[in-house]
Amino acid sequence: MLKNIAIAGLILIASIAPGFAKNLAVPAKDPIATLAIPDSWKPNAIEYGYAAKSPDGDVFFAVEYATEARIEKMFATNKTWMKENKIVTKGDAAEKVTELGGLPAKIFTYQATDENGETQIDFVTIAAGKQLIMITLWASTAEREANKDDIIAIQKSLKAIN
Repeated sequence: MLKNIAIAGLILIASIAPGFAKNLAVPAKDPIATLAIPDSWKPNAIEYGYAAKSPDGDVFFAVEYATEARIEKMFATNKTWMKENKIVTKGDAAEKVTELGGLPAKIFTYQATDENGETQIDFVTIAAGKQLIMITLWASTAEREANKDDIIAIQKSLKAIN
């Protein structure tokens, strides 16, 4: 009987574990915001912040930050990343001003192509004093739809630190 209880407990823990999310402070030192990325997306540290891919590998998400002095270098790094991933934009970005997690934000949406065909890139910039947070979301419309619940959860998790 004790063995059955232990097995049931392990099954319960295993079924709950995928729902956990890694809470990230952005930037890590003197943060201005926090957000949560599902553990199933396997977030990892990159040069300017954190990156993750959806469990199916189809959606790329990154949150980066830079001080005023390093913003241009961060943008240059992103341009190189786009070339490495064979992302070609089709014209200018559609721009939208909004608020995310209590912070003023500007969304730049590019229609583009990559190795798989039509895709879309969203760059969301959030200025806070002499720092800039940039969120990147890269996926086709179908890939976004397939991962919609996780994407919405990530967006809703963004919170300003007052």
